[in-house]
Amino acid sequence: MKLNRDEFLETGYLIVKEAVPRDKLERVRQAYETLVDRQRENWKADRAENDPPGGVWETAPQPRLQLSRQPLVNQIDQETAPAVEVWLEENIHGVSTELLNVADGAVTEMMMMCNPVKDHGPAKWHRDLHPIDTAPLQGYIDDILEGGPRYVQWNIPLYDDSVLWVIPGSHLRLNTPEENELLLADPCRPLPNGVQTHLEAGDGVVYILPILHWGSNYSPKMRRTIHGGFSTHTSIDNLSFTDHISPPRAGTTAANK
Repeated sequence: MKLNRDEFLETGYLIVKEAVPRDKLERVRQAYETLVDRQRENWKADRAENDPPGGVWETAPQPRLQLSRQPLVNQIDQETAPAVEVWLEENIHGVSTELLNVADGAVTEMMMMCNPVKDHGPAKWHRDLHPIDTAPLQGYIDDILEGGPRYVQWNIPLYDDSVLWVIPGSHLRLNTPEENELLLADPCRPLPNGVQTHLEAGDGVVYILPILHWGSNYSPKMRRTIHGGFSTHTSIDNLSFTDHISPPRAGTTAANK
């Protein structure tokens, strides 16, 4: 697809149609659903004494799978390999590489967000800012302004999804006084200038991390949304899953296989 990187840098997000090709969507769904079943068994086995039988699956407002971490990283096989291979699709890996302005964007996180078993309502508006390993917000912004983002994050629903809202351009500024006032009053309601991302199955939204965003509805409605991102550099300790990834096609690089 033809990208406008300058517009992405200005707005902080981009909608990508058919991030997952339509002819591969069902195969990717099946692979992830198998991993959901396997992770549910892990949560059942690891539940605390007073937890319900399903453990995290029954208690979390947004149960998440983490493919690149234990225990799921050891459960990637031929059946579930499409859940990893999807991250190498041109409209995901290729788009990320171009937006990062690097030779080969590196997969950093491979996750999936699922619906809860009961209604948890909306989350709070927030920025993905982690003081333990990132600069204060203004320093983070200054770095993005100087050299562009070092990481881009994706939501790619396997079923139609309109949960995510973003505030365009907020990745390059602090909260406004009006936003702070509204967030203090109620952090779980729409904000002025908020844009709801209406994504069809297989579409994706890619965004720059400190953008102000909102998970508007964590309900029991079926949700299987691929989540994760690409960085200018990365390190995944356990790469055993690569044994099950399809070999590169003629004329492609290993990164694009």
